[in-house]
Amino acid sequence: MEKNKCKECGHEIPEKKGIAIVSRYDDTKVLFQSTKDTMKEAVEEAVEGGSNLIGSNLNDSDLRCSNLSYSDLSGSNLNDSDLRGSDLRGSNLNDSDLRCSNLSYSDLSGSNLSYSDLRGSDLSGSKTTRCVVNFIASEYDQAKQFIEGLKL
Repeated sequence: MEKNKCKECGHEIPEKKGIAIVSRYDDTKVLFQSTKDTMKEAVEEAVEGGSNLIGSNLNDSDLRCSNLSYSDLSGSNLNDSDLRGSDLRGSNLNDSDLRCSNLSYSDLSGSNLSYSDLRGSDLSGSKTTRCVVNFIASEYDQAKQFIEGLKL
């Protein structure tokens, strides 16, 4: 495989490294190409830069203590992701897959969680004031944790 070379002088151009955040519906569609080496840093870089992460595939990601406030992650796949202690204030998680995700001790105040799948997720200790949310019968444990979060 031929290395990238400068057309003018012929010196080798190093390959750009980083994490690609792809669509949950089409893994060949890159929503954001990061310069960072971890998913947490890549997602924070994308959010900080105002990139569109709607419908992103963040399945099984380590996003502990991330600053994702006011991000739009609607329709995203966050199944089995670790979001413990993350700042998700005012974020849009509408219609996201949050099954079995760890959201404990996160700040979800003002977030939109409507139509998100929260089955098996951990909301213990999370701040949930002013959230928009709806639960189904199989999310009873998450609803109890959510209600406790209203007191924080």
